[in-house]
Amino acid sequence: MKKILMLCIAVSLACSCKSSKDANSTANSTTSTNAQTVEKKLQQNWVLENLNGKVVTEKDFSSLPRIVMTSSTFSGSTGCNAIKGNLVSKGAGLVQFQNLTSETKKCDAKKENEFLQLLRTNSGYSIENNKLFLSNQFGLTMSFKKG
Repeated sequence: MKKILMLCIAVSLACSCKSSKDANSTANSTTSTNAQTVEKKLQQNWVLENLNGKVVTEKDFSSLPRIVMTSSTFSGSTGCNAIKGNLVSKGAGLVQFQNLTSETKKCDAKKENEFLQLLRTNSGYSIENNKLFLSNQFGLTMSFKKG
């Protein structure tokens, strides 16, 4: 009787471990698929249109800032200085610009520091009508058009 009980417990444990592993495997593949879908939307060239609620012009920057995003990095320009770093997506609607580095050429870009600071504090995004909207904990910070 003890042997049968032990056998039942062993079989029960083996089955529960397998189904738990299968469930985790399915959940992980779903998460990976969703992250790749989100990443694909971001993998574009983006040109800054709006900074802190104001339309940007070439008076604010030497030329309009640009960001080129790949699945794990970004590069671009502040309108004067080249920028690059790591792009980290933590799920749908979440993205961070990490390890941001910038050249230090002296330029006449009045809003360059504001642009860089907002990139560094960015945590979220949305894409609507071919426009990228970036936000941080305080709300919408920037918008870009495909470029």
